[in-house]
Amino acid sequence: MKQIFIKSWVAVMFLVLGSACDDQFLDREPIDFLSPDNFSTERDIQEAVNGIYKAYISNLEEPIYTDFITDNGYYVDYQLLWTGNFNNETKQVVDKWSRNYRVILRANTVLHYIDEVVMSQQSYDQFKGEALFLRALAYFDLSFFYGDVPLRLEPEGLDEADKPLTSHADIVQMVLDDLEIASEILPPSYSADNRGRATKGAALAIKARVLLFNHRYGEAADYCRKVRELGVYEIMSTYSSLFLPEGEVDNKEVIFDMQFEKDAAQFGLSNIWYTRFRSWSGYQVDHNLYEEFYSTNGLSINNPDNELYDPSIRPTGLAAPSNYIKEGGYDNRFQNRDPRLYYSLVFPYSIRDYHLTTGEPIVYYPSQQASANFTSFKVRKYVDFSDNGINNISGVNPVIIRYADVLLMEAEALVEQGGYDEAEVYNLINQVRQRPDVMMPKVEDVEGVGLSPEALIDVIRHERRVELAFEGLRIFDIMRWEIGEQAFGDLRGFKPGKLSPRTNNMEYEVYTVLQRSFDASKSYQWPIPKAELDANKAIGQ
Repeated sequence: MKQIFIKSWVAVMFLVLGSACDDQFLDREPIDFLSPDNFSTERDIQEAVNGIYKAYISNLEEPIYTDFITDNGYYVDYQLLWTGNFNNETKQVVDKWSRNYRVILRANTVLHYIDEVVMSQQSYDQFKGEALFLRALAYFDLSFFYGDVPLRLEPEGLDEADKPLTSHADIVQMVLDDLEIASEILPPSYSADNRGRATKGAALAIKARVLLFNHRYGEAADYCRKVRELGVYEIMSTYSSLFLPEGEVDNKEVIFDMQFEKDAAQFGLSNIWYTRFRSWSGYQVDHNLYEEFYSTNGLSINNPDNELYDPSIRPTGLAAPSNYIKEGGYDNRFQNRDPRLYYSLVFPYSIRDYHLTTGEPIVYYPSQQASANFTSFKVRKYVDFSDNGINNISGVNPVIIRYADVLLMEAEALVEQGGYDEAEVYNLINQVRQRPDVMMPKVEDVEGVGLSPEALIDVIRHERRVELAFEGLRIFDIMRWEIGEQAFGDLRGFKPGKLSPRTNNMEYEVYTVLQRSFDASKSYQWPIPKAELDANKAIGQ
């Protein structure tokens, strides 16, 4: 057996997770490390596969933080990425590279040794499919952010430490090949104990994403259709609970997500976003995103014909869900809006929290958090108020891909390919718009019929923006559509100092918080980390 090269990107020790239930997915308490020399039973391979998942969730900021380097939001720790002034030692550039190669090494080790272990064909197919799927996810992420990267398909020894770059096109083809095999051998679903593992549908859906993001529209539409034809997935009726633990039971919309557990922060298995979005104010939402949420009549708030939007009017009644709006003392700019606004953002004078003792709602006055939040908007998505304010314990699972995304990807692919059936495309979009607790108007009832392909693409792009906000996809959409000059603009918001508890003095003044300009001549692709260049002589010179 080869001598294994111990480095950050080729570490071979697997974190084994054990608990009272042998079949529990991602067992919770780490008890030991497992070397490939110890692979002798099916259980060993299962634990090694669990180790791949553990590596996949090891960077707790993935993938949501990338929304805060786009026109969706801003956070000071990501400022170098937001401004485009990052380099090969920027923390996020280094961490993403390390995390992905950690996943790849663990997947490669499973794939290398699985044939030496006796197990049932069903188990063999599942574990091999999971390893291929997770390796594909990691390489797809690398190919998007870094372009050409070293292709490592074995748990390599010292003599293979130096690895030249493989072209982006070849990496993408390898990803597609892995996903195709995975889709053929993975099961369509699991028992409740193993919910969260990669499935046939997950492999098909991610393959559709890879194809779409590489402008292979006909194939992308075909794979979206394959996901639909499985008959496993459907739009969940409540967007409000889609990103909360209560919505994870019998959820048929989420195709693949990152599995977290409540009260498991000491093992790195609890979600941090609950704390960061609820307790911190520094994760700021751009006014640009707030404007994208239309009125309930399907018209933009910037449309002069929108009779529902008149900021000068202060209604006495409530049109939005009462538990999200503080009654009285405000104009109607937050009334009669796409319900996804209320489920995704905390905006001025809405409820930002509940008192831990009395349960009374706490209203968000931007002036009180102005030292940290300069746009007057916070994130509500992923915030589970039932966790009672205790930090870093959330079990909310960040979504990697869900059925609504697949429907919108298929709609986009059909239009981009050309020769599409308009009714089919409208139906795909309308399924997303008309979720029971959203019920925004159908495309044909607002935008109309007979739209040009360009107009229909704009409809799809808008829908992706509001439906998928803070799911880590905005950066992919911006770069795929080549709209950097339009999207990478200034950070704007309402001046927080003018939005205080003294509601009679409030004034909604939109201002520029930070300026940003897009340089089309500048590469927004991330550089290979310096540590890798220093260690890998095949690319470091």
